[in-house]
Amino acid sequence: MQKTVDGEPVDQFIRRHMAGDFLLWSPNIQSEAFLNWDRIWATRTIERGTPRPLPVAAQPLDITFESQGKTHTIDDLMRWEFVSGLIVVKDGKIRLERYAKGLSVDRCWQSSSMVKSLAAILIGAAIQDGAIRSVEQKITDFLPDFADTSYDSVTIRDLLHMASGVEWVENTDDLNTDVAEHYIKVIAARRPGYILNYLKTRPRANPAGTQFYYNTGDTFLLSHILSRATGKSVAQYCSEKLWKPMGFEQDGYFILDSDDGHEVVGSCCGASLRDYARWGLFMLADGVIDGKRVVPEGWVKACTSPTAPNFAFDFGGERGVAGGADTAFEGYGYLWWVREGGDYQALGSYGQWIYVSPANNTVAVILGAVPRHVYMTPDEVALHRNSSHCGSEMRLDFIQAAMNALA
Repeated sequence: MQKTVDGEPVDQFIRRHMAGDFLLWSPNIQSEAFLNWDRIWATRTIERGTPRPLPVAAQPLDITFESQGKTHTIDDLMRWEFVSGLIVVKDGKIRLERYAKGLSVDRCWQSSSMVKSLAAILIGAAIQDGAIRSVEQKITDFLPDFADTSYDSVTIRDLLHMASGVEWVENTDDLNTDVAEHYIKVIAARRPGYILNYLKTRPRANPAGTQFYYNTGDTFLLSHILSRATGKSVAQYCSEKLWKPMGFEQDGYFILDSDDGHEVVGSCCGASLRDYARWGLFMLADGVIDGKRVVPEGWVKACTSPTAPNFAFDFGGERGVAGGADTAFEGYGYLWWVREGGDYQALGSYGQWIYVSPANNTVAVILGAVPRHVYMTPDEVALHRNSSHCGSEMRLDFIQAAMNALA
């Protein structure tokens, strides 16, 4: 095996640097890497059972829609929103399905932070199973070595609400902040135990349960709580509770903090386009699969109600400051973003969306590789000027038009 002059294996050296800087990848790296995520990071498979393919409508939806004063086609959406996968499921039937950028029906695409919403489902399942008593349980019941740290009084509800109050800077535009330097880069370097040890050192910024602040580091604690509560790996538990009983079509995966390490439930799992849609269908079914309740009654409502305290979201990482991005949402529930009219979504950087509309019994999934503004043309920057690499309002305009056409 080839090694660098410092004695590090070359493949490890390349992987560490490539993955560590993924927040700022150029478009030509981004699309290929999102499609081949499990070749870059340490992962653990979420095993499928017997697939149950979703029925496909005989006549696919084909519409035009209005956005920013112009009429657009679905092809326009695919181009301007850098879309790799697009699916609309109405009344349990696929009404539209498109692929690009190498993605296909049997390939996985990385989720970015949409996986946080999956973590909320799994916490609910653990409560339903009696492995966790309630969201009021302190995290130190499962992580006793966090006693006498800033997490001493933090509950599971606080983590689900992004309201631990622990100091952390979440700004993915700056590679020197906590989320980059002490989370992404160390996962890329596969350093076991680093994130837990770092979180123990964080001071307190707000009293627990009083202030929403988007904190990906905190979600790593939910992964350890899940495994300690259930006695199983998070991937195994997810397979047993969701992938197998619901008939997911493809194996999925979680990335790990290190080789054969612990699942990361705050960033970048892998699933197929149709299987991401199944997350939304699970929520529409109120967490019931084939008549069996997987999460407690009322859990889906709790996840998707705007109950996170003092909701204010700023992409620049300012704590408690309204940064404009929060105006797109009614608030935050248990790791799900809440939209107007009872709609809600899982959201991930670089254009990963699962949009759920209970009133329309519709799930729309948009996957993509939205680049940083520095890589965009002037016309693309104009469209995405308020998006901060999550996708522009064109997506919402399309989703609304699709639901109207299917009503």
